[in-house]
Amino acid sequence: MAIILAGSTYSYSSARVKAMESNLVGAQTMQNIIDAGSVEAALSILFQQPAYKDDIAKYGGTSIKSNQIDFALSRNLAESVNKLVEIAPTAQRKVLRALVGRWDIQNIRLAIEAKERGLGFDQIAANVIDTSVGSSAIKEAMRESTVEGMLSRLAINSPYAEIIKGASNAYSKARNITDAISALDVGYYSSLSGVIYQISSEHYQSALIVKMHIDSKNIMTLIRAKKAGMQFKQIEPYLVANGSMHRKELEQVYDSARDLDEMVNHITRFDLKDGLEVYKKTGRLLPFEVAMNNHILNRGLSVLRPTILSFGTMLAYIYIKELEVRTLRIAINSKVYGIAPEDLSRLIAWKK
Repeated sequence: MAIILAGSTYSYSSARVKAMESNLVGAQTMQNIIDAGSVEAALSILFQQPAYKDDIAKYGGTSIKSNQIDFALSRNLAESVNKLVEIAPTAQRKVLRALVGRWDIQNIRLAIEAKERGLGFDQIAANVIDTSVGSSAIKEAMRESTVEGMLSRLAINSPYAEIIKGASNAYSKARNITDAISALDVGYYSSLSGVIYQISSEHYQSALIVKMHIDSKNIMTLIRAKKAGMQFKQIEPYLVANGSMHRKELEQVYDSARDLDEMVNHITRFDLKDGLEVYKKTGRLLPFEVAMNNHILNRGLSVLRPTILSFGTMLAYIYIKELEVRTLRIAINSKVYGIAPEDLSRLIAWKK
């Protein structure tokens, strides 16, 4: 009976998601874009992809200016995730909106960083994803002269009002944007507890993907702190709830290790050995994040083709689409800024 109900509930939305999935950039095409010798060559390949043709055409087609590429990619991601919410079964729409809300939080984070650095909206516009707190809301709020004023404007009639107020309070205490951004993340992911419970009751593997994403954020916090020689109690307020690694486990992993190398080897949720090797050579932390993104991608791919129509089809699409756009952004911009192929491979979480 459960299988019949699942099929009935998700038959339409899953068919639509499968159609959207068919428009994802294939592995060989993605590799061709990564390997392309110029921006023009990469864009020519991408322009042939049905899912991106209209967005690139809107900003000039294959003659698109380099500073417009991010606009086209951000627009494509926004259209995809917004469409996903629209086609979801009514009962699941609220859940998906809550998950898509992380782009709203990301937009607010961009605004905080820009305001602190004295930048205007135009300087971050290309990276704003037009979900519910999109370009219009961010642009209007950034007209305020202070970080607190901007956050106060964003909190008006917002479903994230309490989260935004928490970020504003955190900023006011020490005038530190790191505290504000951490408060945003902690507030948002803490608010997902009910959503994760609901997803777990329908499709346990889907809930694990969300928890894995939270784990990756917490692990990066541990890694940065261990590199800086901080005590666990100093970073505890920055840890996000609702991951599969609870606070006690995070504390034990952190405190039982003498240094970053030892701590990374104690982490079992993700395989970070390759990231550690790159870190030893370069001192860069990004390869750890890339390794975790790869792991989430592979799990997402396994959930995207479930034997039973389910919520997992939609959730996995969100993560894979986001990773696709991020990979395209890095691959194309690397040609603009002349990033060497060996350095590019460390930035991209995409398997051939």
